Amino acid sequence: MVTLVMAMTALCSYAQHKPQVEAMCGVDLYYRDVNFMRLYDVLLNLTPAVKWHMGRDWLLSGQMYIPVVDQGYGEKYMRVRLGLASLAKQLHLPGNQHFKLSAGFFAGSRYGLDARWMFPVNSWLMLQARAGYTGYWTMVGNSTVEKPDLITGTIGANLYMAKWNTELRVQGGRYIYEDWGMEGNIFRHFPHTSVGLFARYHESSSTWRVKPHKFTGGFKIIIMLPPYKKSDKKFRARLISNFNTTWIAQSDEYSMSTYYTDPEENDRTNAIDVEWGTGTLDKYNHAFSE
Repeated sequence: MVTLVMAMTALCSYAQHKPQVEAMCGVDLYYRDVNFMRLYDVLLNLTPAVKWHMGRDWLLSGQMYIPVVDQGYGEKYMRVRLGLASLAKQLHLPGNQHFKLSAGFFAGSRYGLDARWMFPVNSWLMLQARAGYTGYWTMVGNSTVEKPDLITGTIGANLYMAKWNTELRVQGGRYIYEDWGMEGNIFRHFPHTSVGLFARYHESSSTWRVKPHKFTGGFKIIIMLPPYKKSDKKFRARLISNFNTTWIAQSDEYSMSTYYTDPEENDRTNAIDVEWGTGTLDKYNHAFSE
């Protein structure tokens, strides 16, 4: 263990972040067109969150949901509730091996343990994988916490074409409603914005849905919000880092669903602090440098 810590300190600069507390707030919007009485059912939540960067790549995160508008979703959603509470540790090891270990209550109604791995092979290829051991939890309606018994995992590869700021991704695995699936993405990265198209194929062994579509697809848009630069202040208040929207054709509520261990997790920013792709263009920041 001592040798491992010494190697991490000597060969990697990622663990030099200063302790810092960040307070942030965003907005969470759900809408659906299933009600004959109005055009859309709407659910709008404020999502205040806090991150405590404790140093040595330890991170403690928490997030709340504060309902503001509820038209059609039911009174059970009109309560202040926990959205996420997690403790994470990054490991940057020799051989360009990068890991992130998380534990706690995750967004997506799962809690338990999560492990990520990223391996930048070279400037244009990165391999990655993820595994989770989780249980179901919710504070909506009748609060529920179930014993962890579900194993999920994905594995994939990313290809980055720096000349065009274009990224190709493919991954597949098992998701939180016990379905298996594969997904391919193509992203075009712009300053502070990423636009992507994706296609999915998935099977299911779950009883959560009836006659699901096997093929789905759509688009993703991620817009990074200011401020774009990191700060050395011990306390910082700001907006949530990104606006993220996904549109899926032939979708249902459950197919290829996953959970998030970070309140600002998105499809543009690397889940681990890795200098690859957009992480190379602006190290540790949420967007390209101007």
